[in-house]
Amino acid sequence: MSPMIHDGLADLKIDLKHYHVTNTTGFMLDRPLTELPTYFKPWEDIASSVASLIERRELRNAVLKMPLLDHNKLTGHRQLRLAHLQLAMIASGYVWQDGDVNVPKVLPKSVAVPLYYISQHLGLHPILSHVDLALANWTLVDPEGPIDFDNLACIYHLPGGAESDWFCIVTFMAEFNFAKCLEPMVNILEVLDNYQKLPVGDVTQRDRIVDRLVQQLDGLLAGVLDMQYSLTRMHDKLAGDTFYKVIRPFFGGWGGEGGPLPNGLVYEGVSENPLKYFGDTAAQSSTLQLLDALLCVEHDQEKRDTILLMRMYMPTAHKRLIEDIENRKHKLRHLVTSSHVDSLTEAYNKCLSAVVKFRTGHLQLVSKYVLMPARKSTQDSVENLDLKGTGGTSLMPFLKGLKQDTLDATAVTNKRDTFFGIKFGVLVAVVASVAVGLVVRLVANKK
Repeated sequence: MSPMIHDGLADLKIDLKHYHVTNTTGFMLDRPLTELPTYFKPWEDIASSVASLIERRELRNAVLKMPLLDHNKLTGHRQLRLAHLQLAMIASGYVWQDGDVNVPKVLPKSVAVPLYYISQHLGLHPILSHVDLALANWTLVDPEGPIDFDNLACIYHLPGGAESDWFCIVTFMAEFNFAKCLEPMVNILEVLDNYQKLPVGDVTQRDRIVDRLVQQLDGLLAGVLDMQYSLTRMHDKLAGDTFYKVIRPFFGGWGGEGGPLPNGLVYEGVSENPLKYFGDTAAQSSTLQLLDALLCVEHDQEKRDTILLMRMYMPTAHKRLIEDIENRKHKLRHLVTSSHVDSLTEAYNKCLSAVVKFRTGHLQLVSKYVLMPARKSTQDSVENLDLKGTGGTSLMPFLKGLKQDTLDATAVTNKRDTFFGIKFGVLVAVVASVAVGLVVRLVANKK
């Protein structure tokens, strides 16, 4: 049951622990396991060798020899998440070992059965997605060291060597930096509720609450800017061709026009009919969707449909957090636009500008790592990924639309209390001062 209860009058305070979210790791799985019990070693052996097996074109043979293990022997959320990561990596490698050439239409039951039913238990889809590669595939080189670019490592590795690891590490850092936004977010929601409870005439308390809201928006801004900085680090150690030709094909889903598996993939031992799922994409991250919900960024129905579709690839608790923020009675944008306080409007707009900057950075990455390599590529093995994102959408129009919607949410700084650029309050004070001076002169003249 959701910890949010809407009574039509007020909202309860958000308790992040109910959503499997923390101020330290954000949406990242907290302290992920790096190994399963010995019984599951066949999964671990192949998952840890995916890159080398693909390089030798031996992954499919290894999977065909893999025994069907009993997934019911897994215990606890972390074991299930690690198993999902292992099996999803194996499944993706099995399907895309040779790119778009000779793509198998059936996933062997030794992978398909446990992956499908573990996914059912977790409320996830049985395919490699953001919840695996970005949220559960991290570990620290030095367990006592900080969470930073130099101390993060991948548990399992995609083809591409150090460059593919760097892609994951940059994604880890963007998610980790989002965690800095969570405490300000919770405080902002609390401030909104408290503001609504104040008597209309209590100007002093309202001013204090507005000041606190500005401070929390500044904290949110810092977190978003750190996220944006993380994206800029992608250029440091990842080449465009490596991502496009080596890494990105393994994010492909199954099902949809233009791909080698338009009807989907058969999960042997689960269903005789092919199943369709989207591949791994940044659109499956909960970070931007939560920021949109908090900052009240609205999208048209077409983009909204895509956003909701990507939300289905998130952990259930994370999806519920976004929905609970969207459904809250008291909205940040309403307070900003109705308060007519310039400092609050400016703080709100700075947060939106930071999200715009983040989305601009993402567009630049898509241009470098997808569009530019696609234009010069002559390899048929990646042809189906040229025009569509791994999430199934037309990349640039969709991302540009999200950026424009964020810009459109910008609140207009209050101008109604100004006259030729002079604040009305200041103007009144000037007029009053002049009037007093005239009175004094008149009195003096009479004397």
